[in-house]
Amino acid sequence: MKSNLDPKVESALCYVPFIGWIAAIIFLIIEKNADVRFNAAQGLVLMVGIWIVMFLMGVTIILAILTPVIWLASIILEIVLAVKAYQGQKVLLPVIGPWAQKLLGKVAAK
Repeated sequence: MKSNLDPKVESALCYVPFIGWIAAIIFLIIEKNADVRFNAAQGLVLMVGIWIVMFLMGVTIILAILTPVIWLASIILEIVLAVKAYQGQKVLLPVIGPWAQKLLGKVAAK
């Protein structure tokens, strides 16, 4: 099974705020293109990381005040990454990028 979308569009969809994680999971499963798979893995790791940070910040009242700032920053980051991916640029995020590469290595080994 393969989508008929341009690989740049597939890569960009993996970073779309709120729904990118769904596209990332789908493209990790069906796509063979290495760039699309990297963007899918990095987008998925990024969004899971954001969810974890937001949850942990919401646990304390003091940090919960900063949650909207983190939320806005994450949306801006996701939009910038979607645009860069659509332009064909590969952005390796610190910490998250290497985790995504390791995830792809484990997936490819199976």
